[in-house]
Amino acid sequence: MISGIHISSSQMVINKESGEKGSFPNVTKNQIITAKVIQLLSHGKAQLLINGQTVIAQTALKLTPGEEVQLKVLQEKDAIILKLIDPVQKITTRQISSLISFFSKNDSIPDITESKVAGVKDLLYEMALKSDKPDKTFLPKLIEKSGIIWEKKIAPILLGNTSSSDIKAKLNILLQQDIKGNILKELLLADPRKLDAFKMAASFTETIENFQMLNHQSSESGRFLLPFPIFNESAFSFGQLLIDTGKKTKGNHKDTDKVIQISFLLNMTKLGPLRADFSILKKEITGRFLLSDDDTCKYVKSKIFELKTGLKSIEYHILKIECHTAKKEEIQQSSFIETLVKASDDNVLNIVI
Repeated sequence: MISGIHISSSQMVINKESGEKGSFPNVTKNQIITAKVIQLLSHGKAQLLINGQTVIAQTALKLTPGEEVQLKVLQEKDAIILKLIDPVQKITTRQISSLISFFSKNDSIPDITESKVAGVKDLLYEMALKSDKPDKTFLPKLIEKSGIIWEKKIAPILLGNTSSSDIKAKLNILLQQDIKGNILKELLLADPRKLDAFKMAASFTETIENFQMLNHQSSESGRFLLPFPIFNESAFSFGQLLIDTGKKTKGNHKDTDKVIQISFLLNMTKLGPLRADFSILKKEITGRFLLSDDDTCKYVKSKIFELKTGLKSIEYHILKIECHTAKKEEIQQSSFIETLVKASDDNVLNIVI
């Protein structure tokens, strides 16, 4: 689990007047360069080696002498402004295995609803997908409260020019509205002699961080995987939501013209494993359901007309919605995770649980 968090801007600045004549590196805007960290200096400065030249950069980044980093040139005129783009911490096989285990039926998975952290169960219930009625706020609540963007939410507060009392007040509000923040706070304040009682919560926080790592690794491809709680018959379980917004390009395509792909994978109490894949372009929808056997598929087919009626009532145009019996690998708990890992790594994925 992350024991300490260092939050800083990803940018660094090299002022021309700070370097000796002739030692200012010749770079162009949007160029990707490699810099070696020679040494760290006082007042947030670092000595770097760029293109064989030694320069002094102003930075809040936590760098290590001897390491090499990749930087993108954002500006090259009055001052050189660089943005860190590498090194990128990659998710390990152990972390991938942990995520797959989280969704698999295994007695070793912690029951987070029995956590000793106050408020966790309430937050899970707020985010949970419930079967009684549609919830238009489901996705926004999932993103805001699940801990996936915890560091992004607190960074503006900690880096802003505000008083300590204002920072504390804003952090307290965020801590109550985010599962990861909520757990980290309780772990920090817990009596060291009673930490065993918080093991399940700590394990769940580690799982959230593994999802953060996986999503960071696949962000360039525009794919993001979110776990979501499901509340049914007074019990919680977890499903998977895979969002594909398309790979980032330099084109000027409007977001409204992009095809968004959304996939659900969950284990239904009576239907068994179910996968739903939908493609959305503006208000046009194409979709399919994948299920484990023909009888279950036949039942879901009988409900498609009702689904189409509901989508039409909110002004969606349905091109096609089908139901098929799935291949085993299409609905296994690791299928979405493997999709993300293979998208950024051509090597064979070998996981033992």
